[in-house]
Amino acid sequence: MIEGKILKYYREQKGYTQEQLSKGICSVSHLSKIERGITEYSGEITTILSKQLEIDIQEEVRKFKSFVAALQEWQNAIVMLDTEDMHVKKAALDANPLKDIPDFQVRYSLFLARHYLVFYEIEKCHKIMEKIKKLDYNLTPYESNLYNHVQGIYYFSIGSYKNSIEVLKKINSNYSSQEYYYHLAISYHAVHDNTLAQYYAQKALHYFQETLNFTRILDTETLIILQINAQSQFSLEETRKYYYKLIQSAKKIQSVDRLLKLYYNFGQELFRRKYFEEAKEYLDKGFSLIKEDDFYYLTMLDLYIDICYKGNLKSKERLLSDAKKGLNHAIRRKDHRYLYFNLHIFLLNGMEDSYYEYVENEVLPYFVKSGNEDGIQHFEVRLFRYFIKTGQNEKAWTIAKKKMLAEKSHYDLD
Repeated sequence: MIEGKILKYYREQKGYTQEQLSKGICSVSHLSKIERGITEYSGEITTILSKQLEIDIQEEVRKFKSFVAALQEWQNAIVMLDTEDMHVKKAALDANPLKDIPDFQVRYSLFLARHYLVFYEIEKCHKIMEKIKKLDYNLTPYESNLYNHVQGIYYFSIGSYKNSIEVLKKINSNYSSQEYYYHLAISYHAVHDNTLAQYYAQKALHYFQETLNFTRILDTETLIILQINAQSQFSLEETRKYYYKLIQSAKKIQSVDRLLKLYYNFGQELFRRKYFEEAKEYLDKGFSLIKEDDFYYLTMLDLYIDICYKGNLKSKERLLSDAKKGLNHAIRRKDHRYLYFNLHIFLLNGMEDSYYEYVENEVLPYFVKSGNEDGIQHFEVRLFRYFIKTGQNEKAWTIAKKKMLAEKSHYDLD
C-alpha cells in the first residue's frame, strides 16, 4: 500500500498520466489499483515502475516511514511545548517533499497550524484551517479529531470561548491526545463554569502525570490555583504558598515561559486583592525574563499599567510613556492589543468621554467580530454604567434590551 502512494505521488510530480507510466508494464486499471492500495502486486512491477520514475522504491518506503515517525516527534514536541525542539522538527519536515503526499498533507497542515498557535501566530493558523475546510478530502477519524482540537485552541486564542467548548466537545474517545482535556478546562474556566473547569483540569493533570509531561503538569496546576481562587477566594497565605511551590518547580525544570506566566498570574491575583505594591514586584520579575519583542510583553505591560495606576505607584507622565510605548509596539506588530493601550492613554489623560466613545466605536466592535464573549460582557457593563451616569438612557436601554433578549428564563418551556 505504501508503494502505491509513493508511485502516485512521484507520477503526479513528474506530470505523467497513468497511461504514460503503465505503458509496456501493466494495464492502466492495474496501476490505478496499485496506487489506491486495493490489489496485490509483485515487487517486480513496482521496481520497474519506480525505475521509470527514476526513484529507488525501497529508499522511498524507508523515507515514508521515517516521515511518519518525524510527524509524531513534532506532535510530541508541541504537546510538551518544547519550543526549541518544535522549531528543529518543523524545519526538517518543511524540507521534506513527502509532506505533500495526500496521506500527510492534512496532518502536516494541522500540526503546522498548532505550531503557529504556540507562537501566537493566530492569522497563519486561521488561513490553514480555512484551507483545510475547503479541501475536497474526507478526513480520517484521527484527522477529524485533530481538526476539532486545533480549531478549539484557535477559538480560545481569539477569546471565542463558547465556540472553543462546542468544538472541543466533538472530539471522541478514540482520540489519542488527551491533552485536549486541558484546553476544555481553560475554556470552561474562561466562561466561569467552575465545576467543569475543575473536572477537566483533573483529567488533564492525570494525563500529563501519566506521560511525565512536567511542563504541562505545571500549566495545569497553575490553572487549578486560578480556579480555586475563582470559586472562593483562597487565603492570601495559602495562595502565596501554592504559587511559591509552582515558581520553584518552574525554576527546577528551567521553564522561563512557565515562570513568566506564574509571575503574571500571581501579580494579577495580588492586583485583584488590591495588594498593588506586591503585584508590581511580581510583574517586575516577569519583565526581567522577557524581551520587548516577545508576544507576552504587551500583556504584561497592559496589567503593569493597571497596577501602577490603581496603586498610584508611578506618575501619570511615566505611565503615559509606558502606554505610548505599548501602543507603538502593538501597531508595529499589527496586534489588536493596541486597543488596550489607547484606552490607557485616554484614561491617563482624563478623557473619560473619549474613552467610552472609543469603547463604543472601536473596542466593542472588535470583540463582537472576534467572538470574544468575555470582552463583550466586560465592556458592555462599563458602557451601560457610563450611559446611565451621563444620562444617555436610550443607549443604556439598547444594551440592557440586548442582554435581556439573550437571556432565557428558567420557566420558558420552548
